[in-house]
Amino acid sequence: MKKYLIALSALFIASYGYSQSASSCSRSLNLAEQAFEQGRLSDIINDAENTSTFKTCLDDGIFTIEEKIRAYKLLTKAYLFQDNEAKAEEMFVELLKVDKEHQFSPEDPAELYLLKDKFKTEPIIRIAVRGGVNKSLPAVIQDFNTFQSGNKRYNEKGNDTGLGIGFWGEVLAERHISKGIEVAGGLQYRITSYEIEGELIEGDLNYVAKNTSNMLRIPILARYSLNYDKKDSDGNRVGFLPYVFIGGSYDLVLKAKYVDTRRTGGTAYTLPDGSEDLKSADQVAGTNISIMAGIGIRSRVGRAKVDFFSLELRYDNALLNYINPDNRWVNEDVNFGIGHVEDDLTLNTISISFGYTRSLYIPRKRKQYR
Repeated sequence: MKKYLIALSALFIASYGYSQSASSCSRSLNLAEQAFEQGRLSDIINDAENTSTFKTCLDDGIFTIEEKIRAYKLLTKAYLFQDNEAKAEEMFVELLKVDKEHQFSPEDPAELYLLKDKFKTEPIIRIAVRGGVNKSLPAVIQDFNTFQSGNKRYNEKGNDTGLGIGFWGEVLAERHISKGIEVAGGLQYRITSYEIEGELIEGDLNYVAKNTSNMLRIPILARYSLNYDKKDSDGNRVGFLPYVFIGGSYDLVLKAKYVDTRRTGGTAYTLPDGSEDLKSADQVAGTNISIMAGIGIRSRVGRAKVDFFSLELRYDNALLNYINPDNRWVNEDVNFGIGHVEDDLTLNTISISFGYTRSLYIPRKRKQYR
């Protein structure tokens, strides 16, 4: 019990001491700002460069984030007005490390804006992680059947075939070009399925075939965001950014197989093991090319408002046949046992996703000012 009391007392003393230090730091920052208003620039710089309370608060991390911003901004101005450009730039870089893309107010001196123009303050790159669900929309180019009377229905709600829902996730590297225009590229992993209900003899002989594929995709896109640089009446950036985008993708089919294929009516029939793999039998095209377009909205998040949450609606349209027509008939267990033959089709999708984008910064001076 005695040990617990000693530990509790030590914790209380440390907490009290830190509280006193924080209060002392706040006072030192207020006094430094008063000194700036009075033109005593040397006092501020001496306090920052020597073992004063102001320097200790900066070095020991006692200042809050907002106080650090005020302190580095104050030192930047003090060095600027003493014509010490090198130290002013050094303090400005420290300011940007604390507050990415720091926004000056109309009351700030013009010298600060001129200094900012010498630096690249935008992110060097953004990393976006996104995931969502997709619904397949197969578009038949030409239909094929084992029997003349074949009648197929794709992804019909209320039938055995279901809805054709899949999942996907992607990682993109994004770069802002200018005035809300961005480009991005990366990798996407997508699971897509489509379900078919076929009617061989009306009311008597039917089948169900569900085709599922796993794809590795390489998307590239261009995006335009509204309100990217727009500010509200208080000088803060607008938080919500609607956007549109277009792009394309190179698609690699990693897996393709039947996951639920059976015949009903007459003599029931299910596929023997090993006959469900379309990829191994080369019945699907190994690669494809897609174009895409979509709309979305991003919300700035975080204290500095430089990262984003996003909600997006996207349509992907494949340009090439998903099926390899040369090997359409190689699987007799499917063609004649089930009674199903794959149509020539493009495998398109509509999807909705949620994502998070992280901005990465390295404050650096522009080449013309080096």
